[in-house]
Amino acid sequence: MSQYPTPVRLAQALGLTGAAYLAGNIFAYSYATIPALQASAAKHSAPAPLLAKQWSELYARGKAQNPPIAAITAAAFAYLAWTAHSGKSAALDVLAPRNAVALYSAAAALTVGIVPWTFAAMKGTNDKLHERASEVYAVTEKTGQEVGELLSRWKVLNAVRGLFPLVGGLVGFLAF
Repeated sequence: MSQYPTPVRLAQALGLTGAAYLAGNIFAYSYATIPALQASAAKHSAPAPLLAKQWSELYARGKAQNPPIAAITAAAFAYLAWTAHSGKSAALDVLAPRNAVALYSAAAALTVGIVPWTFAAMKGTNDKLHERASEVYAVTEKTGQEVGELLSRWKVLNAVRGLFPLVGGLVGFLAF
């Protein structure tokens, strides 16, 4: 049986599983979904407007799902930082490392870091892909190449975004 109080254990479980789920979900877009779209273009001549529209649908689902998960996960880590700092749990004082407050705080910041990263680093690429998805235009070689390049860039930027909750979860784990 654990020496940590139940609310602390629940927050630890929520923080770690939330960060792991979020990282896996984000990485899945970069390592499974976008390559599948790119393969559709290469193998089956899927038109660029269709690929952009499919990306836009996937983006909308991720946008609706991932920020709330990041917020809940970060809140769990923030609660743990507060608990460790305030001395609300004698078990945390004895069992947690001295830098638990800093580690849990960093875990919270890293996990929710997907939001500023999206706005700061990905907005231009996202906007261009959304434009291509909403336009009705003739498919040209240039259009197809542009959408392909945008998807490739987005795939990398999104993979970097997936590192935020992954590292956040690892940092949170170090505080145990």
